[in-house]
Amino acid sequence: MRWPEIRQIHLDAAAELAASAERVPAERWMSPRAEGKWSPAETVEHLALAYDTLLRELAGGPGMALRTKLWQRILLRFTMVPKLLRGGGFPAGARSPRETRPQSANPDQKAAVAVFRERAAQFDAQVAAAMTSGRRVRLTHAYFGKAGLAEAMLLCARHVQHHQKQLSPPLPP
Repeated sequence: MRWPEIRQIHLDAAAELAASAERVPAERWMSPRAEGKWSPAETVEHLALAYDTLLRELAGGPGMALRTKLWQRILLRFTMVPKLLRGGGFPAGARSPRETRPQSANPDQKAAVAVFRERAAQFDAQVAAAMTSGRRVRLTHAYFGKAGLAEAMLLCARHVQHHQKQLSPPLPP
């Protein structure tokens, strides 16, 4: 897949997630989808935190801390990552990296969605600038290791799509 297609997948995924988050009824914004699951507010916060981590690394700061051994990353890069990049689902019950776990969530739905939109746009702009400049940048995923910008953006888009599906169906009463 070429860079313009990857960028468009990311832009579309972010727009669709924001639209889905805006459609969540206000009375359900802070309510978990099910026992032990995140609320829509926590899901949006999780994604904003993921973007914050990626943006920090793009700016030259630390990215996600690696939490797998080299052999595990190699195995995941040959088994899990290709499926994810093609749009296959994330494993059920997979724990999010520590840096992206929400400790709290913004009860102001409009403000939370605005922050998500801003972070997604910043990520898009900074990755595009790095791609245009030819600067070699690699971004770190806690479980999969380092990836080039195009692959990292596609993985990010698939992650957003994964969570968008959680916001789309009707939430329980």
